[in-house]
Amino acid sequence: MKGMLIKDFRLLKNQGKTLILMLLAVAVFMNLITDVGPSFVVGYITIIFSLFTVSTISYDEFDNCYLFLMTLPVSRKNYVNEKYLFALLSIVLTWCVVMVLGTGLMLMSNSEKIDMAEWMGSGVGYIFAAWICMGIMIPLRLRFEGEKARYANFILIASVFIAAFLASKAAGYLPAETVENVKNWFYGMSAGGVLGLFAGITAAIVIISYVCSRRIMAKKEF
Repeated sequence: MKGMLIKDFRLLKNQGKTLILMLLAVAVFMNLITDVGPSFVVGYITIIFSLFTVSTISYDEFDNCYLFLMTLPVSRKNYVNEKYLFALLSIVLTWCVVMVLGTGLMLMSNSEKIDMAEWMGSGVGYIFAAWICMGIMIPLRLRFEGEKARYANFILIASVFIAAFLASKAAGYLPAETVENVKNWFYGMSAGGVLGLFAGITAAIVIISYVCSRRIMAKKEF
């Protein structure tokens, strides 16, 4: 697995460097020209970059590279383990870089006292969101190849928006007292409680994603 990690981090060094520089330039431009804040910069780059980590699977599919990899001392289980470890680590590294950038932008654009606890809390929330995106995308990318993967991603994104729309509509039919109790419970949670809830949801999604990826890879034909 060490060799696979080295391979993907070298790919990250060659391809990801250009991508993150472009994302940084776009994010800084949007922060300076538009009304978006530094928090958007952190979330935008972290989540978009999480999609790049998943794209490393495409390089493994190119020119029957899978067949070559499986002739090495790399099992299907190790392959899946490496992809998740690489994605988690690369997202953390990217997040650290953009958090420094976002903090600098916030210090330059905001003369008021900065609530560092709130700032760090929102930043941690974005890294959880990036891990959720990664957890959803990896099984899809392993299951589908090429154009099918793009269609699957589009269908998934559309399904999420449709589900969110239907959920918002369904909430309108619930008793007002029930909705108010849920709101009071959520708003009554501390920042640590909200992050803990988000962390639990993220962990559950990543674990389910990992189990699905293991099964998909075990049945995959090359």
